[in-house]
Amino acid sequence: MEMAASPRSEPLPRTGLILAGGGARGAYQVGVLKAIAELFPGVANPFPVICGVSVGSINAAFVASQAHDFPSAIERLEQLWLALRSDKVFRTDVATVTTTAMHWLLTLTVGGIGGGNPMALLHNTPLYHLLVRDIDFAGIERRLDEGALDALAITASSYANGRAMTFFQAADGLPDWRRARRDGVHCRVGADHLMASAALPIIFPPWKVDGDYYGDGSLRLTAPLSPAIHLGAERILVVGTRDRLVETAQGGERHQRPPTLGDIAGHLLDLLFNDNLNEDVERLRRINRTLSLVPGDKARDSMLRNIEVLIVQPSKNIGEIARKHVREIPWTIRGLLRGAGAWGSGWRVPSYLLFEPGFCGELIELGYTDAMTRRDEIAAFLAGEAPVQSADTDASPV
Repeated sequence: MEMAASPRSEPLPRTGLILAGGGARGAYQVGVLKAIAELFPGVANPFPVICGVSVGSINAAFVASQAHDFPSAIERLEQLWLALRSDKVFRTDVATVTTTAMHWLLTLTVGGIGGGNPMALLHNTPLYHLLVRDIDFAGIERRLDEGALDALAITASSYANGRAMTFFQAADGLPDWRRARRDGVHCRVGADHLMASAALPIIFPPWKVDGDYYGDGSLRLTAPLSPAIHLGAERILVVGTRDRLVETAQGGERHQRPPTLGDIAGHLLDLLFNDNLNEDVERLRRINRTLSLVPGDKARDSMLRNIEVLIVQPSKNIGEIARKHVREIPWTIRGLLRGAGAWGSGWRVPSYLLFEPGFCGELIELGYTDAMTRRDEIAAFLAGEAPVQSADTDASPV
């Protein structure tokens, strides 16, 4: 079903797109964007402001680089994800995985054998080569010059100063910003910024940008909506990666035994990628409700503004989807996950590392279906109307 935007005499509000982190779960975002491209076939780019963190930064940069043709950009992004394999993201060969495992073992038992402590479980240099090859970073500047894009923002976490660093590229010379534990720095976004934003602690090594080392942007980003607001977004569409069915039928089993390292890692990943995001959405909606009770002149004096937000998240249990596809993971990585106690137990950790076509394809389809189920709500939101809480969304603020 195609739904073209209805004509309006006044300009549409500047809409920001925020793509959250989530490893291989980022494929879900592609499905949501695919549905939006079909709902607005005549719109070059419905998102003048695009922000991403972790894997969301990769999707964000890809879309921004081709913002002059949003439907084509999403089609190409889908092709990239469907062609993805784990060995295009991190090394899966026997020699590398065995050497890394032995390095960790020796470090934990006898203090290592020289050469320094291990920095990560997996080596993600293949991802860097993929980004350089498949993302037209020079195209971001062209899209800004053409007016097809207002701003792109990528957030990473600085290990040097413990702050969330948002690297942004904007058309109108927006100033840098500095807030509590978070900064915005104008730059030309490149592959190093994406690698830094997606450097998941322990799993992937820190990445160096301009002399400093960075880790996954979700680590320090306590206000995930703030980059889009700083860059002038008047309303924000958020595409998350956490399903609403986190508690599974296996929950009782997990309470009957101590959690494994894999159990703990899975919960930490859920917290890292989603808790701050959901809390920030709730905080923004609370501010909107408060502003609605304040008289107009006093509201203006408050320096606050009403920013509508709509969040789209998976409607199905991602762990259960991962369970059907875990055999697609290379056997070397399966062994590593088993050794860490991350095999089974809701399949949380594998769901973040399952960069394989079967899993990614099913998540793309889920994202597309979820967005189409809420197409009236999403279309109204992007057309500048107040968001309507649909029947399939939670009654809570998030």
